[in-house]
Amino acid sequence: MEERPDDEELQRLGLYDPTHPGGADQLRLLSDAFALGATVEEVIRAAGVHYNYESLMLDLAMRPAGETQDLADFAAAGADPDLVRRLWSAFGLPDVASPVIRVTPDAAAALKLLTDLAAVFGADVTLGVARVMGSTMARLAETVSGTFRVGDEVPRRSAGLSRAEVAESYTDVARELLPTFLEAVMAVFRRHLVNVSYQTWSTDSERAAVTLERTVCFVDLVGSTELLRVVSIREMATLLRRFEEQVWELVGSGGGRVVKLIGDEAMIVFEDPADACRVGLDLIALSEHPVRIGLAHGTVVSLLGDYYGETVNLAARLVTLADPSTLLASESVRGHAGPGVDFEPREPLALKGFAEPVAVFRADRSDEGSSG
Repeated sequence: MEERPDDEELQRLGLYDPTHPGGADQLRLLSDAFALGATVEEVIRAAGVHYNYESLMLDLAMRPAGETQDLADFAAAGADPDLVRRLWSAFGLPDVASPVIRVTPDAAAALKLLTDLAAVFGADVTLGVARVMGSTMARLAETVSGTFRVGDEVPRRSAGLSRAEVAESYTDVARELLPTFLEAVMAVFRRHLVNVSYQTWSTDSERAAVTLERTVCFVDLVGSTELLRVVSIREMATLLRRFEEQVWELVGSGGGRVVKLIGDEAMIVFEDPADACRVGLDLIALSEHPVRIGLAHGTVVSLLGDYYGETVNLAARLVTLADPSTLLASESVRGHAGPGVDFEPREPLALKGFAEPVAVFRADRSDEGSSG
């Protein structure tokens, strides 16, 4: 550990200004960073990004011991510098001369592992896996960070705590809870991997990707674009949070999987069309704000955690044509849904990407318990 520079040296380096109103707090943050093992170079780097010593403290508390490197230096030392840089970019991390996002020992191990995988599965496949890893972790990081900022940091600052006191608090939390949190993430991943392994599957004729029989469901929050222009940020957040919670709870208990949430729209898949109809109609009945739904059943291509193909395209087209609080379903859904749902035929629709008009049905619960 480097010896902490004295106050005069910190001033000379431009890291601390005793005449600044927050000078004492700034000095405390610097002292905390050095106590966590920061080097002078790291502190200078952090100072170059809005004097963000708090984030440096968080980094020091989380990362494993060992040397950190610039991406360019790390990549140049390997057998395939271009692949390393592409993997780093696929992770969603900045492939530029970032002053603070460096290759830590654990990140170096991750890059080495994926470089080895590329030798087995090919660069394109491995880069696809890296992109899914990066996007998943980026979303998780944004979620955790936002939760702590709004739920912990803002109340503490409002209560009069200083920057240093708040930084010390969440740095201690990160150091204590991060290992357990990462174990929880891995536990959930393992359960998902086992769940996927039990599912029936096939491949396309060229054996290039996994194919599945699924009912694809798109759910759209009606009029949300216009609504979000006139409500407050708090009201917007509440509306979208309730929409996501309701989708997740009903889908989870109804045998489906939420593939992705894109703002005010959800993409969901089910193995059983009857489950898809039941959950879709429950969403329409229980949603606080009107939703519309499109369903189609058939073969889908499973690629990098997402789904593609004609079935997906049809469900996406149907949701855009559904009236508020309405579920539009394809002929294939009607043929597989079984009892309990009535299907009212609509005029066949000429849809972009489909050579012939498509049979469409409005689905609703059957009072008699039999399909229409």
